Amino acid sequence: MLSLGIFLILVFQSIYISTAQECASEPADVVFVLDSSYSIWPPDFERELQFTDKVIKTFNVGPNDDQSRVSVVTFGHEVWPKFYLNSYFDKSMISSAVKRIRYGEGKTTNTGDALTFTRDVMMSERAGGRQNVTKIVIVVSDGRSQKTWFTQEVAKTMQDAGMFIFAISIGFRLDHKELAGIASDPDDLHYFQIDEYSDMAFIKRIIDEKICEVRSDWSGSWNDTNNYAEVRGREREVLVLDCADKKADVYFLVDSSYSINPDNFAKEMEFVHDIVEILDIGANKTRVGVMTFSDTVEFLIKLEYNLEKTDFMTLLSTAQYHGGGTDTASALRRMREDGFFHSESELRKDVARIAIVLTDGLSLTPDVTAREAEMLRKLGVQVFSVGIGQGIDKRELTDIASKPTDKYLLHVDNFGALSTIKLKLAARTCTVQPSDLSPFIADHAVCHPMRPTDLLFVFDAQALGSWRSQSISQFISESLSEFSLSAPELRVGREIENCPSGNIALGSAFKHTDLDEVRYQTFTNMLRRVHRDRFSEENGGRVNASKMAVIFVDASQRMNYETFLEATRLKESVDFFYVVTIGHNMQTLHLTGLAGEGKFISVKTYEELPLLTDKLMSAMCDFFFTSF
Repeated sequence: MLSLGIFLILVFQSIYISTAQECASEPADVVFVLDSSYSIWPPDFERELQFTDKVIKTFNVGPNDDQSRVSVVTFGHEVWPKFYLNSYFDKSMISSAVKRIRYGEGKTTNTGDALTFTRDVMMSERAGGRQNVTKIVIVVSDGRSQKTWFTQEVAKTMQDAGMFIFAISIGFRLDHKELAGIASDPDDLHYFQIDEYSDMAFIKRIIDEKICEVRSDWSGSWNDTNNYAEVRGREREVLVLDCADKKADVYFLVDSSYSINPDNFAKEMEFVHDIVEILDIGANKTRVGVMTFSDTVEFLIKLEYNLEKTDFMTLLSTAQYHGGGTDTASALRRMREDGFFHSESELRKDVARIAIVLTDGLSLTPDVTAREAEMLRKLGVQVFSVGIGQGIDKRELTDIASKPTDKYLLHVDNFGALSTIKLKLAARTCTVQPSDLSPFIADHAVCHPMRPTDLLFVFDAQALGSWRSQSISQFISESLSEFSLSAPELRVGREIENCPSGNIALGSAFKHTDLDEVRYQTFTNMLRRVHRDRFSEENGGRVNASKMAVIFVDASQRMNYETFLEATRLKESVDFFYVVTIGHNMQTLHLTGLAGEGKFISVKTYEELPLLTDKLMSAMCDFFFTSF
């Protein structure tokens, strides 16, 4: 799934703008399907309505056959039609109707039922649906439906019936796979995210293009599967295969996860073989390493082996398929720590450092993957990302790749098509120049920040009680075991006191109701106190220091929307925000969603906490390493 900014770049590369202008008046029946379930909070639902209103305003709406019609349905545990295609033909009336829609607080997310209702009722003739016009369905949701398989099956029947489905993501915990499954193909033109960069005119332009495609069978394409990287409307790339005596260190990172069967893994290795065949490899020329990854990471060939081509090919042929998840982040980390920069004595000066990542799927932790790729780039490594298959997440490919992406990002529709880009990738690899960045070799013995850093751990000991608080304290202690707390750059603190108020001095109670309650402080109050003054100079903080906050939350604690708002304010006030939750409910789910991938730990019981100290330690060390 692409963010809209990336999405727009690809759209400009792949369509003729004049075509959209010529077809802008073509009619369509458009249904907005808006998620109003419990996982969508009121502010996000308000954004759904704003998005809907803005898009509707771009249509030529009216009662005539050559004009478009729009309708809106919301859903949660039930489906709530708000108005039909034949309800309003005036945009001002439609805008008023949209603004009157209220958040439904659906108890569940029955997206499949909403799509069924849209197909059978909202698009029907009695609801204003017409024949021989383009049918557009715009689903706005976080993708977390109760029956994913049913949702995607209904979406397929709608697409088979000629309806075009756009999936728009909103919220914190998104199910990208489900939303991509709902959207029509290709995903990069039908699935994107509402954010502060959303441009409704562009969204409307893409819808116009879909209408034009139906009318005139026109289709644009981004052809990146030939040896010339030809893009419609642009000059073709001229390839120069001049790799003789090229000094470079190259690592191939090859996906070996469960979504890739042994036959496709063999095609990946054949692709590596063919590219290395082109390169001029040797100890004083181009050195090549190969890693495979799934749940685990394996070095098949390391740079320091200094292999000649014949020996390299022999060892490459021994690669084994493993299966498992797609832990791209760990693989990139291992490439950095144990590959390119494992030993300072093995570092070659004045050589290009290049990583080539082959994958067909979304990684387990996309945010961490993006951060690990950024760390490689900061160390002067140029990263090529090669996506394989129709379901690839091009946003993640873009996050991995160096800039400009039109050079460092490549995509093919299937594993068999890898051979069509081998010359292109080899030629681009040979043009990479050495970086002027000086590699930094981290001290693996002690983890310490590169600049002044203030780190605060936050939990409500009064609400959690003795043994839970002790468990969290032990977890913090173990997570800090590799840190040098005496280093002047690092200051560590703990905020745990949240005591009730209500002491009454002798002689101060004048009526019995003065004694009828104890005023407890809430976790919301605690978070507010932390972001307002706990990093101040009066409390030991430093003005120019990086600020880090790690909060611990138990599902039994009383929390509400105000708690989430205060957590959001805390996140915005610090440079590093991490959440540890024990137990599961909607509040803890939203807090981990706020933290983001790679920035939270979620366990069911306190017994699981000691097993995950390395995870928090690693995240903090990564921040230390990248924040200087």
